[in-house]
Amino acid sequence: MSERRRSGDPESRRGGEPGRSGASWSDEEVLAELAVAMRAVEEVPREVVASAQAAFTWRSIDDELARLAYDSETDGERTAALTRSESAPLRALTFVCQSLTIELEVAGDALVGQIVPGQVTDINVRVLSGVTATVRSDEVGGFTIRPIPDHPFHLQCRTGDGVRVSTSWITL
Repeated sequence: MSERRRSGDPESRRGGEPGRSGASWSDEEVLAELAVAMRAVEEVPREVVASAQAAFTWRSIDDELARLAYDSETDGERTAALTRSESAPLRALTFVCQSLTIELEVAGDALVGQIVPGQVTDINVRVLSGVTATVRSDEVGGFTIRPIPDHPFHLQCRTGDGVRVSTSWITL
């Protein structure tokens, strides 16, 4: 047996020896075999993907979840507020948890927010792709996020006591 056949050479898999008529591979056949092999390497088994997604959800298990307590888009008073004032925000959201409250308003091309009780903290803005921007609140808890994320996002911050707080995912 030749060294080429023992080493897994494509010609040996077809059962022929190099140089015999009909036994050599064309460039197209070699490229097709290579494409099949590459696809097999690139494909991740469904079980592995499911396990990775499940593990990813545990990354913030220690976070205190600030639940959505108010959304002007689903509250009946929004129509009345828009009638009373043309300068009313396009949308207002309030997230609450035991440690703090996060208030957000869409104001033109920015999100204007307030952390109550007021405190200086870094606020991470995370989008689904994992990209993070960080803004800092001022001493009374005010902050601005510009530009407004155009994909679902959530906010994450740390209280003065070191408790990590995350909002649910937000879509505007």
